[in-house]
Amino acid sequence: MAHFNTILLAAFSLLLTTALAKQPASDDDGGDNPAPAPSPSYDLSPAAEDLNYINSIPPAERKLLDDCSNRMTRKCGDNVVSGLLMKSEVSDDCCTQLVRMGKKCHNHLVKLLVRYPDFRQNAATIKESSRKIWSGCRDVAADPPASP
Repeated sequence: MAHFNTILLAAFSLLLTTALAKQPASDDDGGDNPAPAPSPSYDLSPAAEDLNYINSIPPAERKLLDDCSNRMTRKCGDNVVSGLLMKSEVSDDCCTQLVRMGKKCHNHLVKLLVRYPDFRQNAATIKESSRKIWSGCRDVAADPPASP
């Protein structure tokens, strides 16, 4: 179950990082060329509300989601979640892992993600990204690698 929790918490961390990065910078000195802001350091450890949400998932669903997430590496879980939330590219290797994980697993993980309160407002966008990612990954997984 730890692997599923890791992937889900990675999604929450990615959302937090994205939200914080989109905050407008202030120009306190009034000059035309503001000094670059120092690189912020964020504590991305799971918040109590994230853990409460994870713990609220019924045990049978948690087991299914954990079994599904164990079929994908953490790196690829992060890559797919990034694709869902930020419409970024999913690597060919991660596409292959996603397709191997299966559509049922993919759909359950997406369903869980859009039920999370912070993602509900973007449910339609996430679901559309999900369909595009699945379709593109299915094509990637179906194509044999090019020979040198």
